[in-house]
Amino acid sequence: MRAAQIDLSPAAPPKSRLKRLFERQVLRVTPAERLPSVPVGGEKDDLSEPSSVCLDGMVRSFLEDGGGGERGTAARCCNCFQAGDASDDDDGPAAADAAAASDVAETIKGLVHCASLRERNLLADVSTLVERHRAAGARKLDLLRLLADSLRAAGHDAAVCLSRWEKSPSHPAGEHAYLDVLLPAASERGERERVLVDVDFRSAFEVARPTKAYRAVLQRLPSVFVGREDRLRLLVAAAADAARASLKKRGLHLPPWRKPEYMRAKWLSPYDREAPPPPPPVASTGELAGDGEGGGDGPSA
Repeated sequence: MRAAQIDLSPAAPPKSRLKRLFERQVLRVTPAERLPSVPVGGEKDDLSEPSSVCLDGMVRSFLEDGGGGERGTAARCCNCFQAGDASDDDDGPAAADAAAASDVAETIKGLVHCASLRERNLLADVSTLVERHRAAGARKLDLLRLLADSLRAAGHDAAVCLSRWEKSPSHPAGEHAYLDVLLPAASERGERERVLVDVDFRSAFEVARPTKAYRAVLQRLPSVFVGREDRLRLLVAAAADAARASLKKRGLHLPPWRKPEYMRAKWLSPYDREAPPPPPPVASTGELAGDGEGGGDGPSA
């Protein structure tokens, strides 16, 4: 009777846990999920295939963890196998809001600078006088009148202006006081240039719970504004839109007194210009001479 043939070849060893992990992480990728091959002569992308450094990190993480499960290993491995699944967080709403706020800040930065040398010199004079009068305790309308008097003493045609606007469906009625200075015409055929002066400009745009981006916008705004109406109109529009975006992000309601149309009404509405006080009378030379002659004794008998 023939004995059964015995296979003396060594049995195949069971797969190690490291090999099973490698097959799960790499070999399970289907052909449809594989990244496209790199053309001949082209440079390889660092994210197109796992590098030896990443594989070495996987092996080290597995050995240190003692094969403690697929979840722990996958949590520590690199993102070489997730190159196509990278999220575009940078393109989300937060990044878009930050980009818009940055654009507004740059726009305001270009608008706060004085447009001419005359405006720059007037701004320097106004800033010095405002600091002096505030140190003496002047506030609000008294400060404006003292500033107008000082500017007229320096040779400027300055006066306090009081603008008023009626109530509308979008904002309430109100009034606002500021200064204007009429600069001489730049040429013989030109007209006098009206320059607006507001000594508390930045505080007009403060809102509750400002965002970090809007605080940066506020820092760009000047505390003392000196400029023409066209530049003021653009500056108010940019700052009011930024304030509205800040309140919206905080989930707050936009108050009527912070709407763009209300902010524009402060400086661009019809206004009354206070007439400067009349100068004190100056005695003539004849009157002075008569006073000198009348200082003697009365008429003789």
